[in-house]
Amino acid sequence: MTPPAEPDTQRIPVRYWIWLFGAAVSLLGDLTMTFAIGWSASQHGGRIAGLVLLLAAAPRAALLLVGGAVGDRFGAPRVLLASCTAMFLLTVALVPATLAVGEPIWLLLGLALIVGVIDAFFLPSSRSMPRLLVPPEQVPRALASFQVIGVVFAVTGTAVGGVLVSWAGLTAAAGFDAITFGVMIGVLLLLRNTISPPRRMQTGMFRSIVDGIKVAFGRPLTKALLITMTVAAGLLMPLDALLFPLLARSHGWDAATAGLLVASRSLGVGVIALRILLRGAFSRPGIFAALGLLVAAAGLLGLSFLDPLPLAFAAGVLSGIGVGTFTGHVLPMLMNSVERDYQSRLQSVVVLCQSLALVVMNPVLGSLAESVGINGVCLGISIAAALTGLVVLTRPVLRNATVT
Repeated sequence: MTPPAEPDTQRIPVRYWIWLFGAAVSLLGDLTMTFAIGWSASQHGGRIAGLVLLLAAAPRAALLLVGGAVGDRFGAPRVLLASCTAMFLLTVALVPATLAVGEPIWLLLGLALIVGVIDAFFLPSSRSMPRLLVPPEQVPRALASFQVIGVVFAVTGTAVGGVLVSWAGLTAAAGFDAITFGVMIGVLLLLRNTISPPRRMQTGMFRSIVDGIKVAFGRPLTKALLITMTVAAGLLMPLDALLFPLLARSHGWDAATAGLLVASRSLGVGVIALRILLRGAFSRPGIFAALGLLVAAAGLLGLSFLDPLPLAFAAGVLSGIGVGTFTGHVLPMLMNSVERDYQSRLQSVVVLCQSLALVVMNPVLGSLAESVGINGVCLGISIAAALTGLVVLTRPVLRNATVT
């Protein structure tokens, strides 16, 4: 294996681990609440459930660029604190509301709409925090630590949500989520004097949004990374929620087996994230990001042909290793490619690009699965991911990039 890109001469600051604790607790609450809202909406039928999801996604997408500009103008910690306080008040109010009226459609629709608006401000500031808390050379390890937490909580969050919803429905999930946001608020208050305030902006809100877009797409490395991430998001992000369940059904596997298939990919991602956390990123992140896409393509190729369950799990792990290698090197390069003053705006563009990729690709891949079969879709994604990796290797701006 190639040695880390930088000698590990500086430890990740303690303030980052404090923030990570709060973020991990909050993530557990978010996953629990997301499951609870989806489960509550499903009792009213698929059309209402889809409408609830739409009302959460639409305002988030519409306001993301505004949320990023607000984060850079007033400081990500301050905006994050305001967002967490808003979610705390919302979930606290939801407990007596659901006890009084139950879980009617109007309540779920209003809840989804408000959560979507808050997320538009929460996500850009939250995703920019690692860059504000650690030096540039430690960003890969910081992001890897959060990815390891994400892999663990992706499983436990849904499990906790299932237990709480079975016990007391949306009421219990809201109460639990309120507690987790209370913890996050305490962490942010503890860290409020450890991060330097942002430089005062001389431009208006609209101009700051435009400046953020120009920085994101006006710098060769940042632009190339954004385009690559958007393409990869459209190909690889639909795996867990759409393609793996369809693949399991085509083989006649039950829901538990489908869940294990998703977990196999998460396991592969976690292995790479743990390696980066312990030893740092590889010395040529652009090359390893491309190799990650090629490895993910190999895993998807296996999933399109392999029928025995153990081999399918192995292919799932291999695809996860590829995805983890790609994201573990692309995200730090992207974050370090712009100054601290643009971090929230950059993250708003990243989330927006990924969201748009999913909006386009989910229905396209779902339709293709019905016409050519899920195995054909996996094969097509495998070929597209491999071609994307090869294109990355031919681009000097990506091939020669460094983490810092």
